[in-house]
Amino acid sequence: MVIGAGVGLWQRPHATQSGAELAAATSIDGGAALASSESPVLPVEEEPPPHRVAAGELSDGETLATSLSIRGISGSQIHTVVSEMSPVFNFRYAKAGDRYRLVLDEAGEIASFVYERSPLETYELRREGDEWTASKNQPDLIRRRVRLAGVVTSSLYDAVTALGERAEVAHDFADIFAWDLDFSRMAQPGDEFALLYERLYTKDDDGEELYVRPGQILAARYTSLDGEYQAVYFELEEGRGGYYRPDGSAVERRFLKAPLQYKRISSGYTHSRLHPILKVRRPHLGIDYAAPSGTPVWSVGNGQVVHKGYAGGFGHLIKVRHSDGYESLYGHLSRYAQGLRVGQRVHQKQVIGYVGSTGLSTGPHLDFRLKKDGRYMNPAAMRSPSGDPIPTDDRGRFRAEVNSLIANLDPTPLVATNEAL
Repeated sequence: MVIGAGVGLWQRPHATQSGAELAAATSIDGGAALASSESPVLPVEEEPPPHRVAAGELSDGETLATSLSIRGISGSQIHTVVSEMSPVFNFRYAKAGDRYRLVLDEAGEIASFVYERSPLETYELRREGDEWTASKNQPDLIRRRVRLAGVVTSSLYDAVTALGERAEVAHDFADIFAWDLDFSRMAQPGDEFALLYERLYTKDDDGEELYVRPGQILAARYTSLDGEYQAVYFELEEGRGGYYRPDGSAVERRFLKAPLQYKRISSGYTHSRLHPILKVRRPHLGIDYAAPSGTPVWSVGNGQVVHKGYAGGFGHLIKVRHSDGYESLYGHLSRYAQGLRVGQRVHQKQVIGYVGSTGLSTGPHLDFRLKKDGRYMNPAAMRSPSGDPIPTDDRGRFRAEVNSLIANLDPTPLVATNEAL
């Protein structure tokens, strides 16, 4: 079955043609690749014939109190709901799209209240005599292994969403290869991708499976003119896993290929560039990434913040010191991440600031630089060292899992079709 376009939390997926995409999506474990279900009824037990039911969905900027008031619920009853639910949920975190169902008994008193943030997060309040019981309900998840494959025509994100899957799958896929591939710059039409991943389902009141969200990517492959990149997910111990190449080397490296999602490189690393403002030739010992103002900027590696402040032509600048004499610099920022301070430890891909145009700048971009032992180096030419490989004691188990995952990743040749393999 082809993955349906626009699959939402409570929508019935449907088949869609993927145009020029070369794509397929199938279930690996014998279950359906997609759930097919009507919108579920919120889980409420049998009630005596209610006097009234107030149900709704929060809109943008709307609070639960406002929504309930519109439906005729009194201020004291709203206070009861909010206060009695406080041990399990704080309604200050309510958001648009949250749904609720309030049941009043024949006497006009609250009998039950159900608040649903998603099929995976539901809260319930019930009256038992003179006592209230609040609980958080988390349904059991059904995991289905699914294969998704296709060809890039414009971008990886467009190719994945054209198959009907959510953009987060494309982001997760790009994150796996972020140490080797810069998808903002390196993805080209004709590149092929394939992934084996989990889809998470719950069951509605009729016993039908409902697709909730994508889960863990178990195996991934990206093929371009530059070569083929493969990765599999492997846990050295329960709950502690990472991505490795089929030979057991770690995919993760010390530094990421790029510190943000960007539109284009507006200036590269060079020892002679005509400065766009000063109109003189001078070295530009970094890379300028053009991106909209406010785009998140993350640290390319683990390290410690050693500078945060205004620095002349760099504008708002952050410096992060890494191990082995490396230091990364992030200039022309519009602002810093909330709470960031000098001396703070940051981890790889932690947001530290946002793209701006402060200092000597003609437009929003990030001036990214990298030093080694005090000397600037070309970030694009650096090959950062890999992380730790699979330990010797785990090699046998790793090889067995790799063989199985790779076999399921692409058991038959990819053909020009959008039908299930």
